[in-house]
Amino acid sequence: MIETLLHIEQQIPLLLQDRSGWNSLLIDYEKPLVERLWIPYGKYRLYLHYIHPCSIDESLYHPHPSPSAMKIVQGSYLHQIGFGAGSTPPPVTQTILMTTGSSYEMTHPDNWHAIAPIETVLSIMIVGKPWNRWSPKAPYQLKPLSLARQEQLENIWGKKYPK
Repeated sequence: MIETLLHIEQQIPLLLQDRSGWNSLLIDYEKPLVERLWIPYGKYRLYLHYIHPCSIDESLYHPHPSPSAMKIVQGSYLHQIGFGAGSTPPPVTQTILMTTGSSYEMTHPDNWHAIAPIETVLSIMIVGKPWNRWSPKAPYQLKPLSLARQEQLENIWGKKYPK
């Protein structure tokens, strides 16, 4: 999936030119706080994340509901990794410092992880077709970002991926 992510990344400047297709979401039910811009891209979804700092003890340790690949465009975070079926968190097997330019993928349903941004992080992520697997859900309906905030983020990303 990393190769696909890197291919799609090359299309971001073009995708950002037409802002009408972009959606947004404020993911605020657990830490870290994530502000997401997203757009469908073929059989994937492309996410542009603005992730706020938090400690590793605060960060949600979770499996993803879909295969995914991520790249840090700016910033750094501690990345905890584990592996286990079901909804009971497995032991953390690794903690890695991920920095600008780092990429990784989660391509098995039983991969777990947590991220703890040391500073504000900009990351790109693609997700594929959902697995039939438990993953945490918000206890309420998540809301889109305000139009003003969405525009701010589109401008931030536009500077990272100019035309």
